[in-house]
Amino acid sequence: MTNYLDKVNVTIKQLNKSFNWDLLYTMMVQGLGHCLIKFLVIVWLLYLGYWLLPALPAYAQKNAAAEEYLTKGEAVMLISATDFMKKKIGELLSWTIGYDVSKVSRVRLTPTINYVKAVPRKVPPDGRTIVDILASVDDPGGLKNISGVRADLSAIGRLPNAALVDNGLFGDQKPNDGIFTLQTSVSPQISLGAKDIPIAVANKKGWLALAKTTLEIGKNPAIIEAKALPERVPADGKTIVTLTARVDNPGRLEDVVEVKVDLRALGLSAETHLRNDGMGGDVAAKDDLWTLQLTIPKTVKAGSYTLPLEVVNLVGGIGKGAINLTVY
Repeated sequence: MTNYLDKVNVTIKQLNKSFNWDLLYTMMVQGLGHCLIKFLVIVWLLYLGYWLLPALPAYAQKNAAAEEYLTKGEAVMLISATDFMKKKIGELLSWTIGYDVSKVSRVRLTPTINYVKAVPRKVPPDGRTIVDILASVDDPGGLKNISGVRADLSAIGRLPNAALVDNGLFGDQKPNDGIFTLQTSVSPQISLGAKDIPIAVANKKGWLALAKTTLEIGKNPAIIEAKALPERVPADGKTIVTLTARVDNPGRLEDVVEVKVDLRALGLSAETHLRNDGMGGDVAAKDDLWTLQLTIPKTVKAGSYTLPLEVVNLVGGIGKGAINLTVY
């Protein structure tokens, strides 16, 4: 290997001595310099690869026995001296940034990010609602080769370099399962809207993988479904009609304070609360579906009625909707 490197050094010195820099400058002034520089760099790289190529088998055999995988610097050095560079030099070499390492095969080199997500996906900027940032990662050298998983939380008013853990603590469900977890909240000073949370995973060889998830910052809940069953009901004072409202709340479902309906059009109360306790017609407690059962008084005239709905959450957010009901 030393002999080949000596030959390369001698060759480089000879090229430096014989190279006519004045001629190159003149051609550049005449508009041909850029093309000539590119051509000469390619020739130099191919010549270098010619002398280093015989040394590669011995180098590869030595490393294969130890099951090593390359650092980024080693990969660039070796790839530059192989036939791959000779055939693909146009793909690997950028005339503006040098080597474009993104085009080098990363098999057995970089960690992998399977997915990144935020739970819940939508939260209020209240400084108290907990958000779990989850990143499922893997590495060619196994999870033990992961040196760190970090998140930039500056978009939600938190640390720009926060660590995710896979130790079964601090919100992490199971240790050493490859799912790294971080619990955080959104600062009250953060504006509403979508916020990106970048994630970086590094391994002990220095290779890096990047991904991101989006967290929606919102305050107001929404009524995403509202209906009456049956939709047509007689005004007989005994037939039960069930009103339901499905709610989407930023953050936790338990932070919904109340869902109410205005029944004045039916001669009833202006603010009647729907329930979410698993009783009185409600299917399940503490879910996203709120329910109210009632009968239509005989005094109500036949016709179509729109019953206004309103939902209020813990941070003061308000959402509105309506239920359509036909009385005959």
